[in-house]
Amino acid sequence: MSTSIRICSYLLLPLIYLLVNVKIAQLGESFPITIVTFLPVLLLLFLERISVKKLMIARFGD
Repeated sequence: MSTSIRICSYLLLPLIYLLVNVKIAQLGESFPITIVTFLPVLLLLFLERISVKKLMIARFGD
């Protein structure tokens, strides 16, 4: 149950981040879309990959 909640939060965080960026752009801020914009998304994917590897190692290690 907690893993599905964790996956949903990983999926929602980038969407919320992009919505906040769109709102900032609509307020008149000039916000260039760079690698910094997608850095949290890449970081979450990297953390997810690490946790999946740990789970697989723990599962097959027994």
